[in-house]
Amino acid sequence: MILKAASVCALALSVSTAAWATTHSATAPIVDPVYSRLSQALGELDGQVAGNPVADISGTSLKPGDIDARVPLLKARLAALGDGTPGPAAYSVGDASASAVTEATPPAPSEQVYDPQLEENVKTFQRAWGLGDDGVVGRSTMWALNFGPDDARSAIVRTLARYSPPPAEGKSILVNIPLAEVIAFENGKEVMRSRVIVGTPETQTPRMTSRLTAVKYNPDWTVPSGLTEKYRKLLLAGRYDEVRRIGVKVKGPENTLYDVADISPYSIGYDGLRFWQPPGDDNALGLLKFELDNTRSIYLHDTPKKALFTRDSRALSNGCVRVERYLEFAAWVLDTTTEEVQARINAGKTSFARVPTPVTVQMAYYTAYPDELGGIRYGRDVYGLD
Repeated sequence: MILKAASVCALALSVSTAAWATTHSATAPIVDPVYSRLSQALGELDGQVAGNPVADISGTSLKPGDIDARVPLLKARLAALGDGTPGPAAYSVGDASASAVTEATPPAPSEQVYDPQLEENVKTFQRAWGLGDDGVVGRSTMWALNFGPDDARSAIVRTLARYSPPPAEGKSILVNIPLAEVIAFENGKEVMRSRVIVGTPETQTPRMTSRLTAVKYNPDWTVPSGLTEKYRKLLLAGRYDEVRRIGVKVKGPENTLYDVADISPYSIGYDGLRFWQPPGDDNALGLLKFELDNTRSIYLHDTPKKALFTRDSRALSNGCVRVERYLEFAAWVLDTTTEEVQARINAGKTSFARVPTPVTVQMAYYTAYPDELGGIRYGRDVYGLD
C-alpha cells in the first residue's frame, strides 16, 4: 500500500539529525537528492515533542450514509489534518477527541451521520496519501489516519540505513517494494514513475541488483514450480476446464503440445513435461516481458489484470514485478517510441529487442521515499523487515 504525506514537519524525532548524517555520510552521500530530502525530513522533525497521540480510528469500515459514533472523531481528525498533511495539531487531537466522543454527552444523531461533506473530505485525504479516493474509510484509510510520529520516524531512519543511490551515469531502475512503485533514472536523475505489483509476503520479490538486457514482445510463459503444483491439484480434482480457460497447455520435449487431460498430472514437472501458456492477451506476462540477468527467474512484465493497479495494497504477485506503464518503460529502455513498441506488439510475433546498454535494476525496500512534489510517501512494512 502506498501512503503519502506532503510534509513531515510535525512528526516527532528523538535522534539528532546531525549525528545521523555524520554516522552515515560514508555510505550515502548527502548530495544525493533522495538522501538529502530524507535527511531534510529528519531535520524538520527535530525538536518536535515525541509521543503525541494520534486519533485511533479503528473497527469496521465507515461508508457514506453510515450513522456511527466514530464520525465525530473522524471529522476532528480530518479537521486537524486539513488537506491531508500532518501538522502540529494532528498529533495532539487523538486522546482529547476520543475522550470527547466517549465521555461527553453523546452527540445528536445528525452529528453521527457520514454526510456528503465528510465524504468529500475523506476523498481529499485519500488523494493526498495516494489511496483510492472512494470515500470509504476502510483498512488502508484507517492506517493512514492513525499514522503517527513514531511510524514516520521509524520508516525514514530505516530507509536511510538501507538507502543506496542510483548510478551517477547511464540509465537505471529502482523497484521500491513497500511502495509498489518503479522509478526510472538517467544519470542519477528521476525521469519516470509507475505503479507496480510486487510479490506477496509468501512469495516475496527479492531485494537484489540485476541488469535489464532485453525486451520480449508477445512472450509465452512457462509456469514456475510453485504454480505448477497449483495447476496439478486442479487436474487431480478433475477441473480441466479451469486450466484450459486460462490457455495453459502441457509442453513436452521438442516442444510437443498436449491438452491438459491427455497427460497424467503426476508427470507434469518431470521428464521435460511442463505447463505452458502461449502468447496472447490472456498470457500471464501480458504483452511485454523485461528480461533481467539473474538466477532467480525474476523479471518485470505487463499483465492482463490491469484493474489490480488501482488497489491500495499491491503485494499480489508470485515474486516478479508487473509494471503499469509498460509501454513507456519499454520505449525508454530501448531508446524508441511507444508507437514503435505498440507496432511490434501488434505484429503478434514473439520477438526480442536488445537494449542498447544494459540497465541496472535495483529492487529495494524503502518504507519512506520522496514523491514527485517533494513530500514523503510512506509504505507498509509488507514483508516485516522493519
